[in-house]
Amino acid sequence: MPKSYFILLLTSLLCSLSRADVNIVTTIKPLQMIAEAVVQEYGSVSSIVDPQQSPHHFTVSPSDRINLARADMAVWIGPLFETHISDFFVQTRFKAKTITVIDISGLQLHRVGDGQLDAHLWLDSSNAVRIAKAIAERAAEMDPVNATYYRQNLEKFSVEIESRNQQIAQKFQAPPATNYAVYHNAYQYFEQQFGLQHDMIILRDPEVQPGIRETIQLRSQVNDQRPSCLLLEFDSSSDLVSTVLNGHELKQITVDLLGSNVNSSGNAYSEFMANLADDFYECLYE
Repeated sequence: MPKSYFILLLTSLLCSLSRADVNIVTTIKPLQMIAEAVVQEYGSVSSIVDPQQSPHHFTVSPSDRINLARADMAVWIGPLFETHISDFFVQTRFKAKTITVIDISGLQLHRVGDGQLDAHLWLDSSNAVRIAKAIAERAAEMDPVNATYYRQNLEKFSVEIESRNQQIAQKFQAPPATNYAVYHNAYQYFEQQFGLQHDMIILRDPEVQPGIRETIQLRSQVNDQRPSCLLLEFDSSSDLVSTVLNGHELKQITVDLLGSNVNSSGNAYSEFMANLADDFYECLYE
């Protein structure tokens, strides 16, 4: 056997022995995209909530619980958001491998009208960087051989997000040409980061449909404010929208809040934010 071939074979063997793939399971795809930016080919990352299904209402399957139990790291937003699976994460035997995002220090947090925490915090990219840092630190502890690699990926992610933030801010530099409505108040993290503000909300609580009195008030608000655009989600009720608009014609744009149209990659989250910015731009300027 030639000496060069032996050295190559030995190097390959040593690399394979030192490599430790980290298996991460997240609840929602935005968390998956952030984790992918950190671990890339040194780990496997998956999510259990279908991106076209509301995290407020998703059903946890036995296979989902098995995947979470087998994961090296489990990442979720917190009990206020993924209520149907909170029983898993509060089990003592799983706490050591769980990252509860709302407990990460330094996050930009907002609240909704009733004072409850708004859990859509992945829509602020500064939060995404802090989440990525928490994942990188945990991955480095679990896989110290590749700790430098995770930290380098975190730095690349931070630089990419800063560049994307500048691009998005430039898009919204001019004042919006029109007012707009939202199906429910899910966008304030993105809006406050880039200086935007919706004018009305159709559904104040995604768990409760508006009654007759509130529907009449919403119709009156539509007539008074005459929004030119409405931002919807995949699971928005077309019947409720039609009832509230009551014949008022406006542009309707379905926003991909969970990144269902974004392919998995190290740049997926950045692409997700760019797509979100495009949806807002189409609503406000085109």
